[in-house]
Formats: sequence, C-alpha cells, structure tokens
Amino acid sequence: MHKHEMKNNRNPYIGEYGAPTLKRSVVAFIDILGYVDLVKNAEEESKSQELLTKLHRALNKARRHVDPDRSDSIVNSFRDKDLSAFRAFTDNIVIGHPIHDDGEIELGNIFNDLSYFQMIMTIEGFFIRGAISIGDLYMDDITVYGSGLVEAYEAELNLSRDPRIILAESARTAVNQHLEYYGGGDHAPQNRDLLKDSDGQYFVNYLDTIIPEHDCVYEDELRKHKEIIEKKLIEYKNKPPIWSKYMWAANYHNYFCEENSQINDCLKVDTAGFNLKPARIV
Repeated sequence: MHKHEMKNNRNPYIGEYGAPTLKRSVVAFIDILGYVDLVKNAEEESKSQELLTKLHRALNKARRHVDPDRSDSIVNSFRDKDLSAFRAFTDNIVIGHPIHDDGEIELGNIFNDLSYFQMIMTIEGFFIRGAISIGDLYMDDITVYGSGLVEAYEAELNLSRDPRIILAESARTAVNQHLEYYGGGDHAPQNRDLLKDSDGQYFVNYLDTIIPEHDCVYEDELRKHKEIIEKKLIEYKNKPPIWSKYMWAANYHNYFCEENSQINDCLKVDTAGFNLKPARIV
C-alpha cells in the first residue's frame, strides 16, 4: 500500500502559518498480524498478485472508517470541531485525534472507528493488532512524531501479542477516569466498546459491531468471522506460536457469542476440535 499523504488544509496538526504543532491526542498504532509471512508465503506459492488484490480490496473497504479523507459524512460527522489525521505505510497505520477536553469523546470515536476497521479486515482474512495511547503527537505526510506515538508503538510491540487492539497505560488510565462519570455502572458506553482480557489488558471489542442498536445480529458477518478463524487454526496447526494467536481469536469469538443470548450456538467455533494434543511417536 502506498503511503497516504494528508492534505495540509485538512491536517489538524498544522498550526498557524503552516507551522508543525504538537497536540495532545488519542493515538492508535495498528498493523496486520503476520504481514511479512503473508508476503513471503504468497511469493513462494506464486500468489503474490492474488494477495495484493485481496489486501487492496480489504483496505479500500475498511479504510473509510479510519481515514478522514475517505470517510462519508455520517462516519465523519463527529469531527466538526477538528479533523483527525491518518497515515498508512505498508502494514502500519497511525491515527491521531487531537483532544479538546478530557478525551472521552475522542476515545469513544476511535473505539468505534477501529471496531469497524478491524471487523472488516478480519472477515476479509487479515487479522489486526495494535495499541491506543494518549499523548503528544504531530503528523503530516513527512513526519510522525511524539510521545503518544512512542507509547502506542511500544504497547503494540510488547503487549498486544494477539489479534487485539489494546489500551496503553495512558489510555487505560483515562478510561478508568471516564468510568467514574457513570459510577462504574454497566451502562457506561465503555462497557460495550472494550473488554478486559485474562492478562488484564483492555482491548477493543470489535465484534460488538455486528449487534447494532436494535439488538439484531448480523449473522452472515459472524459466520464469516467464525469460518476465517477455523481456516487459520487449520492452516497453522503445525506452528504453535502462531496457532495460539488464532485460538485467542476463537476464544474471544465464543465469549462474545455466549454473552449475547440471541446468537445461536451453531455460530460458535468448536475449539475442542481444534485443540492441539500430544501423541505417541509410533
């Protein structure tokens, strides 16, 4: 994917007289899980053009949810006061939302945007991981700079591990503060946007996108999600370190199904059938 260049007149980080300006922001750093292996395997199997076509189609479909230059008026309507900034290169994407108050609105917006992005990319066969932080950021088509980027990058590198978008410490601290506004109650929007993993990390609950306001279920999308996970569990059964990442996705999928009674059990992944077990050598 070619680097996406931001127009200065739409770039919220360009200050008066065109000066680059650091702004306190919600920052997301995300990438495609196993991108290098995908490219190498496609080359070995003479399927490079096929992979490029598939990746390009998936990114074109998903990017309108995170790229302000490609967003429609509905997705982009929350940016009336200011714009977000987006930069993509190869398998990495950086998104910045300048913060105007306490960051709750900007965090909520990025949870929503990334949920749709991750869901679309996943059912197209490209699993996503990343991290979200709060800190200083500057972005243009030449430079991405700031402590917010560094924290998000390091959290993605060291903590995300599985196909999940986690919250770095700064974003998690902010969310905990925002939850106090609701008395820590179940009705806080963060309780739908996020889940807490077994290792204590908060991560974006992207499957929530398949249950809109009226509680109907987009079963076709959930079925595709199930099928792509099962395909990956079969594909990587002889590579346990990679396989475990897709088993994480299967467990998350099944947890989501179990938490929503309107979802039929037939849409769950049969994890017992995919568990790796030892065997005698002869």
